[in-house]
Amino acid sequence: MIKRKRFKRLSITLSVTLLIAGSAYLLGWSSFLSVSSVSIQGSEANLIINSRLIQSGVQPQVGSKLARVDIRAIKQSLTELDWIADADISRNWFSKQIKIDVIERVAIARSISSQNTLINFDSSGSIFTPTSATQIAMQNKLPQVTTQSSTKADLSSVAKLLNQIPADLNYLVSELESISVSKSGSIIMNTRINANLVRISWGRAEEVGQKSTVLTALLKLPENQQIKQVDLSQPSSPIIS
Repeated sequence: MIKRKRFKRLSITLSVTLLIAGSAYLLGWSSFLSVSSVSIQGSEANLIINSRLIQSGVQPQVGSKLARVDIRAIKQSLTELDWIADADISRNWFSKQIKIDVIERVAIARSISSQNTLINFDSSGSIFTPTSATQIAMQNKLPQVTTQSSTKADLSSVAKLLNQIPADLNYLVSELESISVSKSGSIIMNTRINANLVRISWGRAEEVGQKSTVLTALLKLPENQQIKQVDLSQPSSPIIS
């Protein structure tokens, strides 16, 4: 009886071991589960994306082992590109397909860096170099960010401001005409409020939350429906005209 139980236990252990070994072979070595196709969606810059994956040593190829495709490494490699906001990589065990879905950054303004290169800002304040055909085609339609010193600090301050503008004032960004930064670091935004062009002096990119709260309160007042200029550099003492 004891020998029978031992034999049964040994048989189960052996079966499990063979199952694990067989699965490991099937996933990692057998040609049965090889990549049948690789697709890139969400961007027309496929050559640039593939080049990046080749340089990173993580490009999935047709015929390679499906289980050995490093999904996380592919995502990390792509999201390190400043012009890509996010990437989703999926592996389908049935169709044996690898799908790469790319989300490109969408610019809301442009500027020229101190190295005389074109850069863009997205609505989150991220700075990136327009790379895809879609991003490059938008350049003539984007408002210009101008700075008197063209330093990285100036551009970063604009990004910081854009990133901290609250959701209820998002229309200031979507209706943006231009942004300029003075030598002192003061940021001036020309945008449309109720179809009217309004000049907003933010001062430095500090206390943006407080300044936004003050601006919201001011815009709710009936007498301020046709304002032309708002100076928020001192949020406790705003100036309206």
